[in-house]
Amino acid sequence: MGRKQLIEEEKVAEAIERHFRERGMAPTVRELVKILGVASSRTVHRYLLRLEATGWIERWPGSRGIRLLRSTKPATETVAIPLVGEVPAGQLLLAEQNHEGWVRVPQKFVGSSAKRCFLLRVRGDSMNRSTVEGGRIEDKDLVLVRQQPTARPGEIVVALIDGEATIKRFQKGPGYFVLKPESDNDSHQPIVVGRDLQVQGVVKRVLKRGAISIELS
Repeated sequence: MGRKQLIEEEKVAEAIERHFRERGMAPTVRELVKILGVASSRTVHRYLLRLEATGWIERWPGSRGIRLLRSTKPATETVAIPLVGEVPAGQLLLAEQNHEGWVRVPQKFVGSSAKRCFLLRVRGDSMNRSTVEGGRIEDKDLVLVRQQPTARPGEIVVALIDGEATIKRFQKGPGYFVLKPESDNDSHQPIVVGRDLQVQGVVKRVLKRGAISIELS
């Protein structure tokens, strides 16, 4: 049998870029094996080495440690969303003067609610076993939040507890609410609060660390 024809560099870059657009994160090597239809992860590693050598991508340790340095397609329609700080890291301040910067995200991520959306930088591992739209919530990622005062049970929310913001899974009990961590770190425990819980918004998507650039205010 003849040797299988190599995939062009641009086709591999297109697959990576498409994954960024659709999922908001870089693909893993295992995902690229399936996307490209190749035989093994060794083949994917060879493609990534070539893309890195020719300036298509930048890489660092980690299963999703890939950043595209140039696009394979015309720019898609985007919208600027404010980055308002870290969570958990104290009081959540959404006023314009408190913005750290702006991040351009695809318009389809926010639909018609762009003006009600903001971004927070995750700090810590209290939700590192939970996913939103296929993206795991890990330390130093950004989460895209739609600002709203209520949430449905099971949604991941940003809430204020004793004046500090936190990200947790929202659940209801009879006369109380529960904010549940989803972590491989057992030190994180559920938080039970009364009816005065202040929901700030619902997490709609995760933007992986290194996958985006921030425009300073």
